[in-house]
Amino acid sequence: MKSLKVGWLVVASAIVFTLLFYKQALGLNLLIYEILILSWLVVDRAVNLKNKLHLLGFSAVVLTAIFTVLHHSTLSFFVNFLSFFLLVGSIAAPEIRSLAYVSLNSVSTFVIAQGLFPKEISLKNKRNSRFSFRFRRIRIFLIPLIIILVFISIYSASNPKFGAYFSWFFDQLGQFIITLLNYLEINAMLVLIFGIMLGSFFFIRRKNQTAIERDNAHTDLLFRKKVRKNSIFRLLSLVNEYRAAVFLFLSLNALLLFLNIMDISYVWFNFKWEGQYLKDFVHQGTYLLLISILVSMILVLYFFRKNLNFYPKNALLKRLSYIWIFQNAILVVSVGIRNWYYIQYYALAYKRIAIVFFLLLCLFALFTVFLKISKVRSAYFMIRTNANALLIVLVISSAFNWDRIIAYYNFSKSNSSFVHLNYLATLADSALPYLDQPLEKVRTMDQRQMERFSKSSFGSSDESSVGGSFSYYKRVYLDPLQYVNTIKYRKMAFIKKWEAKGWLEWNMAEAQAYDLVTND
Repeated sequence: MKSLKVGWLVVASAIVFTLLFYKQALGLNLLIYEILILSWLVVDRAVNLKNKLHLLGFSAVVLTAIFTVLHHSTLSFFVNFLSFFLLVGSIAAPEIRSLAYVSLNSVSTFVIAQGLFPKEISLKNKRNSRFSFRFRRIRIFLIPLIIILVFISIYSASNPKFGAYFSWFFDQLGQFIITLLNYLEINAMLVLIFGIMLGSFFFIRRKNQTAIERDNAHTDLLFRKKVRKNSIFRLLSLVNEYRAAVFLFLSLNALLLFLNIMDISYVWFNFKWEGQYLKDFVHQGTYLLLISILVSMILVLYFFRKNLNFYPKNALLKRLSYIWIFQNAILVVSVGIRNWYYIQYYALAYKRIAIVFFLLLCLFALFTVFLKISKVRSAYFMIRTNANALLIVLVISSAFNWDRIIAYYNFSKSNSSFVHLNYLATLADSALPYLDQPLEKVRTMDQRQMERFSKSSFGSSDESSVGGSFSYYKRVYLDPLQYVNTIKYRKMAFIKKWEAKGWLEWNMAEAQAYDLVTND
């Protein structure tokens, strides 16, 4: 009976899913659905909040579900789905301690659950019932009947006289199928099937033994593997590895010191903006930082993977490693300053905001490298800790309505920053009240920007080349009238769309936007 209950629980959840989401946009319905699922998991004692990953996943799902209603952003939806995906994986195998192996367990659980669902709703526990007996008899003859119909259709297509005898039957069968599909509404059936797939994932959970074994095979601490006393060659090999590591970190520190001195001099204190476009200025620094941190992690993981951690004379190597980590942190600050200049002169955009969170993750990653050396931690510790940090940062980043922040900030800084009208015109509907600007204000801003930015940043200063910089600027970017009309049409479409929404599609961001644009 237990399997029967689980199977029909999946069916019930799929029906609720269909009622909440069929012909409905995401909004309050997502919060209601996830509250119901989470409540059942708590009542069923599947969630153990004393388990760190359960607590992390559960908190992430609850917070991002609230953020989706508050901000209605693509980021909040994505992080919410990711959090729920990881939560189910951790619930299915509470022994796992790392999100990396939890994700592996989540994938296998989702796939396996789809195959187990038909068995969970089968009537195998009622074989003696009259209904079960009739169902089995129908099933025995159903497959041969389908095969016979397939061959009749093949023969009918190859021989018109043969097909004439069955044309009436196929006409009636086709009409029946069309009527049935119209009655069932194929889109509703697809939503129901998707609900069954999600319900199977939530309630028919299975452990991936391989993921559990791999996770349990690792520890946060490294332990010394004692070398036999007569193993002279191994000791010499360790000494040579130590010398190679010291030489390598000395060289790398010297190179990075030279780079950091240049960055501190040029970027920190003597940077002058002369109209140049700063995209490459920031992106090249970001790519360099990413490569540098990845290389530093790989080197530390390699040289401090075994007994070099316990070598009595490794103090110099540790100091050089700490200096290398510190210099990478300086590189993080340099990229942050580059990004700040980019925002200062070219305002906010998704990628510029993403770089800020990326830099925070880089600093944390460097801190875990420091802990790995100083506390003799394992590579597993670094992967596990940084994966947790990544999820936390994603949750924090989804706590803000970035479209609204970008629109407000960019127009408020239009006296000093370039306002990319094409980009702003694509922001979410929740930002429409801040995107809606008077035509005269946009024209004044546009004129000021042409004087400051167009010749130096968006085209050649040679007026004879490709129509000149002014023509290039006007051709590539929306002019004020085009922008204002675009926002005007978007407002009209948004008002119509919002007024057609039901209460299940409600979200606070668009509700506030509707009130502002209609009361303007």
